[in-house]
Amino acid sequence: MIKKTIKKEGKMCGIFGIVSNNNDIVWKIALGLYDLQHRGEQGAGIVTFDGKNIQERKKKGLVTEVFCFNDEEKQKEIFQNLSGLAGIGHTLYSTIGKGKEKKQPQTFQPLIGNFDGQPFALAHNGNLIELEELKKEAKEKGYNFQSETSDTEVIVALLSTTSEKTFLGALQKTLPRLKGAFALTMLYQDKVIGVRDKYGIRPLCLGRDKSSFMLASESCAFYSQGANYIRDIQPGEILVLGQNGIEDSLIWPAEKPDLRFCIFEYIYFARPDSKLNGQSVYFYRERAGALLAKEHAVRADIVIPVPESGRIYDTAFAEVSGIPLKEGLFRNRYFSGKTFLTPRQTDRSDLQRRKMHPLRKVVHNKSVVVIEDSIIRANVSPEIVAMLREAGTKEVHLRVGSSPIRYPCFLGIDIPTKGELVAANLTPDEIGRRIIQTDSLGYLSLQGMIDASGLAKKNLCLGCFTGEYPL
Repeated sequence: MIKKTIKKEGKMCGIFGIVSNNNDIVWKIALGLYDLQHRGEQGAGIVTFDGKNIQERKKKGLVTEVFCFNDEEKQKEIFQNLSGLAGIGHTLYSTIGKGKEKKQPQTFQPLIGNFDGQPFALAHNGNLIELEELKKEAKEKGYNFQSETSDTEVIVALLSTTSEKTFLGALQKTLPRLKGAFALTMLYQDKVIGVRDKYGIRPLCLGRDKSSFMLASESCAFYSQGANYIRDIQPGEILVLGQNGIEDSLIWPAEKPDLRFCIFEYIYFARPDSKLNGQSVYFYRERAGALLAKEHAVRADIVIPVPESGRIYDTAFAEVSGIPLKEGLFRNRYFSGKTFLTPRQTDRSDLQRRKMHPLRKVVHNKSVVVIEDSIIRANVSPEIVAMLREAGTKEVHLRVGSSPIRYPCFLGIDIPTKGELVAANLTPDEIGRRIIQTDSLGYLSLQGMIDASGLAKKNLCLGCFTGEYPL
């Protein structure tokens, strides 16, 4: 049973790593992070190795801001200080351990440690738990923590204080001691190393172009630079990349590695053009929309997408139901970012009104179907329904491409307490009538989600839906 007093700062982030024969990796890392921006919008960082030294740049803000995509001269100056043939990058979305506590200070990655007199860097996507004993051990060995909340730094501390003589040996000793979800990219000398936890809860995949081998949270990070997706890193795998490509691949001492992939990646987090565990993210959303139309049929005049995450669901729902699809909500094209990724203190309902508004001529006096990918706290959907009512919509029927989220996530998604989940203590009918004030509400069934994923139930983490976690 996972303890519910976790206080560490976890991460649902984007990570990237590359080893190349050409000295142009900085732009490739920055471009890879840009394609992973949807996984974290709070900060970004790159660390490279030039054969002698490690160089870094980490800062709060979007990738385009941190690496000056709109200032060629400034970007050139930044990139000149990040030369090398190997490097890793990170884009941050931080989570906190328990509800109603203040947002913890952000720790920008990759973090840098010291192994046997040599610097290394590490970037982490996921969330670790039960770290107090490990942290105490590292402190007793002389490690000075820079953050009281970073779970990632505990990994750095263990590797920095190990008695093992090789970095690979240190990893094999450290990884079995970690509890939780983690996908890692590491830079040690001229090697880039990728790791997944024994359940493969968080994604990590391998790609390559003519001169480089790459690691990324999602395959979408490969396409814009002309690289091809090769495969996913396996649960419990350590993959070592060097100048000649894959130098080593082994399963770290993990008891019964077995895929338990987070289904929320398919539902919302991942980009539709990514492939995760061999399954298309687009395929999940298309299948979920089609199954939703069969499970929760409704009479309505039009189906309208909620830009952008609901669009694929709506298209499939409209095709199966035979209800025309119309653009009834206009999204400000200059509004960037995901509402879910905003800091917890943000007024998300106010943000939604700035993000989009209804097209009155489309929705006035109409019965409409609106589809959301998921409902977590129900502080966005009520605002959408209210805007449609104000525009004269006759009926609003809400459909959801996932099941009710009734339990917290301890493995990287920012829903750490049951109390903040609208479905924890209310039925779908109560949520629809009392909270969202829609005319009807229908969630995709748990079996529908599993069928849409293309994976077997035993290979999915469904903890936030069922309360049954891999750990």
